[in-house]
Amino acid sequence: MGNDNKVTVYRRRHAGKLDIQRKARKSVGWERELYSDLSEADPELRQRVESGFFKQVDGLAYEALAEMLSTAAPPIDQLRANAWARFLMSLLHRHPARMALLRRAVELNMEETLERARQQYPSLKGENDPESFDEYISASRGRLQENVLALLLPRIVDSQKVGNALLEMTWGVGAARGTRFRFLTSDRPLMTSNGLGHRESFLVLPISPASYFIAARRRETIEAFRLSKPDAVIAGVNHAVCLQAEEFVISYDEAQTTFVDNRLGGSPFHPVVRDSQGSIFWDNPYRLDPWIT
Repeated sequence: MGNDNKVTVYRRRHAGKLDIQRKARKSVGWERELYSDLSEADPELRQRVESGFFKQVDGLAYEALAEMLSTAAPPIDQLRANAWARFLMSLLHRHPARMALLRRAVELNMEETLERARQQYPSLKGENDPESFDEYISASRGRLQENVLALLLPRIVDSQKVGNALLEMTWGVGAARGTRFRFLTSDRPLMTSNGLGHRESFLVLPISPASYFIAARRRETIEAFRLSKPDAVIAGVNHAVCLQAEEFVISYDEAQTTFVDNRLGGSPFHPVVRDSQGSIFWDNPYRLDPWIT
């Protein structure tokens, strides 16, 4: 935030015009009942994915973030490292476009999804859930798809395979100080390669206006960031953050308005290809200079 305790929020409005507003952080980056269990009438049960799962994920991840910003190094404590890995995984799924795709996937594959949920129900059910999956279905009040999604979302986010791949990577925290611009963030801020299990895998996340987190299979990838000019690193990461954004980009100030305007919502000058889930994957960035323009 700036000295006014607000951030700059960029969105596309009518006729593609860029809308710029200064907003308090509490008014940005949320959507009402994004992953609520809409089959539940009870407010507490309705929000159990948020209060029972993501609240714990975010709380521990915040401790890891605070440590990284303080030490400029990855978290040493294994509990915080695990929490940070889980938080990174959550960023792949916890935005409106991804949730819409998950809802459609559940709808299109309801029979298969139900069978998978039935098999996993003993490990998925909470303290207040019925003993059997059939009872759980009966209590869904006709909103079975939402009910099943609320069951599966924590399991998807908490994938052991993806989590282990992240924890096996080399982690680093970098800073880009004394630069003309600062890091941006957005509703899809995680810059990733196509998969995390191959030799060139990496991911990058801006964690403050002047700092970023990086994880990579090869230490050379991290060194490429460290040895690059700070302005080039910021331009490269911001390039990805803007092109990936679904709805909005967030900035410390308005210094990069032209940069954002040239990328938010896509650009003929910077063509990208999204996969079936709307994700954009990036090549291993050994050289960041071409991204500056």
